[in-house]
Order: sequence, then structure tokens, then C-alpha cells
Amino acid sequence: MALIITHPGSAHLDDFLSCCLVVNKSGNIKKIKRKEPDKAEIKDPAIWKLDVGERLDPEIKCFDHHQDGMNEECTLSLLLKNWGLWSIANEVHKWLNIVVVNDTKGPKEVTKQLKISFKAMGALDSFVERTILDLFKKQKEIKKESLLFSLMEIIGQNFFALIDEYATVMEKVNEKLEYKTINGVQSIFCYEGLTHSSTLLRIIRDKMIEKWPNLKGGIAVYPNKRVKGTIALRRYDDDERVNFSRISNYDKVVYSHPAGFFISVEQMTKDQLEQYIKDAIKK
Repeated sequence: MALIITHPGSAHLDDFLSCCLVVNKSGNIKKIKRKEPDKAEIKDPAIWKLDVGERLDPEIKCFDHHQDGMNEECTLSLLLKNWGLWSIANEVHKWLNIVVVNDTKGPKEVTKQLKISFKAMGALDSFVERTILDLFKKQKEIKKESLLFSLMEIIGQNFFALIDEYATVMEKVNEKLEYKTINGVQSIFCYEGLTHSSTLLRIIRDKMIEKWPNLKGGIAVYPNKRVKGTIALRRYDDDERVNFSRISNYDKVVYSHPAGFFISVEQMTKDQLEQYIKDAIKK
């Protein structure tokens, strides 16, 4: 029977998420035990040892980071590097590196890297995360038919699904992306043949910063979420040059936010779309 063993006692995102990923990646885990493995279990390649075992040996599925020379690694990073997914996982899951830093160097280092106070860090603490980790901590054994195991399956599935989605969307974006400067305002066009998603919006924003590293403001044009087939136009960073309320009464406007930072329009030619944007920019 395929099995995961991880340590008892305190539960952290490192050991919890590592179990979630292995549950999904393996596909045949029936049980998770929170205990210290014995010598026979450490050597057994049918058993995953996560955050326990005092060695890193993928051949016997042992992924522990509590050894000399492992100060920069946790079980989560060791697993992802073993699967060749560390780089892309960091692109998709921006929080991932902070989980590693918190597990290996502690919260003080997290506040330094994020340039925030301990008070701010406390305010950002997740009640939902704490509740799930507390539930995980209290279990000696988590069986496949349990609610917690099902939740862990979903978390693992979504972690990898977002990576797959990111790679797919990025490929399409690289084919469709257009940069333009309209009346002095840097704009990114990425709407033809694409579907709205949070992943698409993240990639568009990242692409703008990559193209214009010191950019403050700008406009993004992408597929609208609420009305299929329409186009969304959004200004970034409260760019004072742009106010879409100026064109709220135009014929092809579907919706215009009263604050002027967002507008959605019907399909139109690129020339028409650029004209709408020009008219929204302060002259």
C-alpha cells in the first residue's frame, strides 16, 4: 500500500503542502501517517518520507532537509526540484519562495525580504490556513476516505493545474501580445483568441513590467469576463492621464465604471479601439 510518512507534532505549510503534492503526483496514496519512520520504512521505496528520515534520497522517496548544507532548502523545494518544476512553480505561485524562507530561516527573514513589520505580517496571517494546519496537526493518521485527505487532493490538484494553465496561457500570450504607446500612455493588447482568467491578467501585468520596468500606470486590453465576446480596458495604478468615463457614452460601450478605471466595449477594429483609448486619455 502506497503511504506517506511525515513528522508528528507541529504542522507547517512545508510538510502539509508536500503531502498534498505527493498525494496528487503519486495518485495511489491511501494513507498519511504522522510519525517518525523506523529504519525499515526509511529504506522502503513504496513509502514517501516527507520532512523526516534525515536524508535526501529520491530513489527511496525520502525528502528531508534537516541535514548539514540544507539551510536553503525545505521538503517542498526538494520535491519540486526533483520533479524539475521549481522554476515554473515559482513563476506561478508567487508565495512559494516565502514558504521556503519561513520554514528554513523563520519569520524574521520573511519580514526582511518583504520589507514589512511583524505587525503587518500578523495582519496578513490566514485564519483558514491556521485552521487547516491545526486540523492536520491533530491527526495521527489520515485515510483516503477522510474529508481532510479529500481537501489535500484538491490542493495538490490545483497546485499543478495552475502550472499547466500558466504554461498554456503564456504560449498564447506570446503569440497574441502587442505593445503600443498611445498618446504617451504605454498599453498592452492581449484579447484576440484568448479567454479571460486570473492567470491571463497576472501574465499581462508581468509582461507590462517586463517591457517597461519603471512603468507607473498604463492600460491593459484583454477579454472581458462578464459579457462573452466583449473587450475590457483597464488603467493601472490610478494613472491620472486615463479616465474611461470620458468615453462612457460611446456607441459600443457595454459598461463603464463610474470611477473611470475600467470600461468594456463590443468587438471593433483595432483602429476603432485605439481611437476609443485616445479619447479616454487626457489631452
